[in-house]
Amino acid sequence: MSELKEKVVFLQGLAQGMEVDETTKEGKLLKSILDILADMADEMADMSADLDEIYDYVDELDEDLAEIEEEVYGEEDDDDCCCHHHHHDDDDCDCDDDDCCCEDEEDYVEVTCPNCHETVCFSSDILEADEPIEVVCPVCDAAVFSNDAEYVEVEDEATQSEEEDK
Repeated sequence: MSELKEKVVFLQGLAQGMEVDETTKEGKLLKSILDILADMADEMADMSADLDEIYDYVDELDEDLAEIEEEVYGEEDDDDCCCHHHHHDDDDCDCDDDDCCCEDEEDYVEVTCPNCHETVCFSSDILEADEPIEVVCPVCDAAVFSNDAEYVEVEDEATQSEEEDK
């Protein structure tokens, strides 16, 4: 039994020991107050048990998520590596730890989102990909790059017309 419930039971016992007359206005009020306190103590005990169950469930979810992150990302922590946030050549890498992935990773292209101005990095392999690929900003979902054939043709035509003007 919770400490709160014990205190309410003690108060109820005191009231009985005092032989509170429940036929008087004061006696009725005191009994009602004690009954409400008992109900509140029961409700709080139930809520506390539910909260403990929720904490256990959240802990399980956290452990499951950690396992999934380990599967998806491996042991590397994104915050430990500079290449996901800033594009560096291998010589310019300012990562402090030995686990830096800048040397292991392929080259990245860095673009600024036209919508929210977030810096978005993606593999340079996407530039040469045959199938249509659209890179979207992870923050606002705006398209930051597309290698769609129509997009590329328009870009090529613009480049050719500029060259013809010269």
